Amino acid sequence: MTRAGQLALSLLFLLSGCLYRLPEVDESFDEVPARDLPPLPEGPSLRVLVLGDWGTGGPGQMALAGAIEQVHGQAPPDLVLTVGDNFYPSGVRGLYDPLFEKIFERVYVGPFWERLVFFPVLGNHDYDGSVKDQIQYSERNPRWRMPAQHYTFQKPLPSGQSVRFLALDTHNIRSRGGRTENQLAFVDSVLGVADDRWIVAYGHFPMATVGLHAPSGPVLERLAPRLEGRVPLYLAGHNHSTELLPVSRTLLQAVCGGGGGRDNPYPLQNPEDALAAFTHGGWCFLHFLDDSLVIELYNRAGLIRYRHIVPHPSFPRPPGEHLVPGRPSGSTFQPGR
Repeated sequence: MTRAGQLALSLLFLLSGCLYRLPEVDESFDEVPARDLPPLPEGPSLRVLVLGDWGTGGPGQMALAGAIEQVHGQAPPDLVLTVGDNFYPSGVRGLYDPLFEKIFERVYVGPFWERLVFFPVLGNHDYDGSVKDQIQYSERNPRWRMPAQHYTFQKPLPSGQSVRFLALDTHNIRSRGGRTENQLAFVDSVLGVADDRWIVAYGHFPMATVGLHAPSGPVLERLAPRLEGRVPLYLAGHNHSTELLPVSRTLLQAVCGGGGGRDNPYPLQNPEDALAAFTHGGWCFLHFLDDSLVIELYNRAGLIRYRHIVPHPSFPRPPGEHLVPGRPSGSTFQPGR
C-alpha cells in the first residue's frame, strides 16, 4: 500500500473511533528536560497518577509503565486514576476475558504496581464491550475499584483533611435521557454537601483540548457550570495526547490520554493554544497539599515537560489573580459534538 493509502486508511479508522497509530517519525520527542519549572512545594502530599487511553497491551503501553516506575519509584503514587478506554479495541466481553490479564495484570506488575489501586472510568471503546464486566471485575481483583459507572470516593491528606474524587461516565453525559439526568443530579448532590479540601472530577471526554478530536459540547455544556467555582481541575482522555489548558477562569482541563505510549498517539491541532501539549505518550501526576494542587505532565521518556501550581482558594492571592490563567492568545475552544 502506498503512503497516501496508509494515511487515508488511518484517517478512516480514526474517524470511526478505532485505535490509531501515527505513522510519521516522532519529531516531538524531546530528551532535554524542561526549563524554568516552578519548584515543587515542600511538605508531604497525596500523590496521584493519571492514565488514559492506555489499554493496548502493546509495547508502547509496556514501555510507558516502565518509565512511570523508574520516575516515581522513590516517591510512588498513592493511587491511580484512569480516564477511560481501558481495553482496546472493543472493551471486554466476560468477567474472565483474557484482556484483563493481558492489558492490566501482566503490564502493571511487580512491587511498585502491586500496592496501587486503580480507580477507572469508562471510555467509548469500553462501551463497545461489557460495562458490567468491568464493574464486576472489582470483585475479582482488589487492585481494580470501579463500583459503578459513576461514583465518588475520598482520600486523606497527610494533614488529616481530604481530597474528593468524582468519577464520571461522560459517555452517558453526552447522551440524553433519564440516566444522564440521574448522573447530573448525583454530581449536584455530591458538590452540594462536600466539604473536602480539594475536589477533582475525571471522565473520558474532554471539555477543552487541542487534540485531534474536538471537545465534547454536551460535556462542556452540562458539566462545566456545575464544576466551576467548586472543582479546580477536570481530568479527561479520548485524545491520545498530554495537555493542560483552561476551560474557564476557575477550571483547568488536563488531557491525560497518552497511556498507550507509542502504540496509539494522535497528532495535535494548534498546540500553541494550550498551556502545554505534546503527543507520542505520557502521563499526568498530581500532588495534593493543603495549600496547593500541583499538576505535572510527563512525556513517555519520563521527563517532566510542564508543572502548574494551583493555590487553594483559601490562601491569599494578588488582586485580580485567578486560579487558572486566561486563555492563551488565539485560543478558540469551540465545543464539538
